[in-house]
Amino acid sequence: MNNKIPGINADILVIKDNKILLGLLTNKWKYQGKKVYGVPGRDIRFGEKIGETVKRNIKEEFDCNVRSYKIICVNANYAFGNHYIGIGVSAEIDGDPKNLLPEDWEKWEWFDKNNIPDNLFPATKNLIDCYLQKKVNVSE
Repeated sequence: MNNKIPGINADILVIKDNKILLGLLTNKWKYQGKKVYGVPGRDIRFGEKIGETVKRNIKEEFDCNVRSYKIICVNANYAFGNHYIGIGVSAEIDGDPKNLLPEDWEKWEWFDKNNIPDNLFPATKNLIDCYLQKKVNVSE
């Protein structure tokens, strides 16, 4: 019997003025040998509500505050030999994001929702697709 259990995290799609915020991950997070864009989000702590996780992550990643958020999808993520269940959330923030975790992110960029790069981390792609298509999706 395998004693491993999946982790649970929040994947946060930051939206501002009809643009989507994506971060270019550093070399340590290359996916299938190439650099990819992702979204902020980390593990949900024991006893922490999803909204608390979203607010904490945005503060830790950018030093910004969350104005509003909405749960939009669920992702299964198996990258890097892990197994995570990601709660996909869209969020609006106040302020301008700062790169507070340069060991993980090279830079943050705003993209028009009609001009999203192709090199996306799989969970990020599903999150963006759900947001743009206005449908809840569960990836397996």
